[in-house]
Amino acid sequence: MSVLDRVMALLGLVDRSAEDEVPGSAAALEAREDRVLTPIPESAALIIARGAEGVRRKEDLAQALRKGKMLVVDLRGLERESGQSLLDFLCGAAFANRGTVIRLAGGVFLAAPRSSMTEEWEEGDRV
Repeated sequence: MSVLDRVMALLGLVDRSAEDEVPGSAAALEAREDRVLTPIPESAALIIARGAEGVRRKEDLAQALRKGKMLVVDLRGLERESGQSLLDFLCGAAFANRGTVIRLAGGVFLAAPRSSMTEEWEEGDRV
């Protein structure tokens, strides 16, 4: 394998496991397309909202929750009243979708559209 082939393999332009394939062959190009040119999803599966942006876009957050997206909402840095209002709103939206809201850390919450999407393990839990 030449230095150029190694560099191309390092960059993901050719597959290392396909040593018998010639780098410019149709099979190598097809493998490259599968690895490198895979389309990016239209939208994220997880949305992170921090600070006042979550308050401003709470309707968008509820819509995303209805579409099956998971939300991480960071309420740290917000005034207590506006943070509590957003949290109450998200709890209602999650409840309407048979979802759940879980506290991840102080002021950080995860909202899932369906409660079956999350599993909570605590320190005493053992399998």
